[in-house]
Amino acid sequence: MSQYIPLEVDDYHQQFTQENAPHFLLDVRTVEEFVEARIPGAINIPLDELPDRLIEVPTDHAIVVVCRSGVRSIMGAQVLRAGGLQTVMIYNLEGGTKAWVNKGWPYDSGAE
Repeated sequence: MSQYIPLEVDDYHQQFTQENAPHFLLDVRTVEEFVEARIPGAINIPLDELPDRLIEVPTDHAIVVVCRSGVRSIMGAQVLRAGGLQTVMIYNLEGGTKAWVNKGWPYDSGAE
């Protein structure tokens, strides 16, 4: 299975937000970036902590990995595969949170 499947924000919005397809939205940015702006429903596990926190990532449905612009999320997808997640679909959200916000879609901000 490939490391990840590229996923445009428009497609994510349609498939996972509007159609409510089950998935785990993994945000691999720093805590500071996550607090500033995040896609609703995202769970933050910073990239540098991900190898030690793989147990927190469910494997019973698709995983969508997101970062600021789509680069660290590729690395996050690679960490997931290297960590043994071989049978689950992993998507990389192209353009990341930045593209989501630029589209004008709702986002959360501030401390949880």
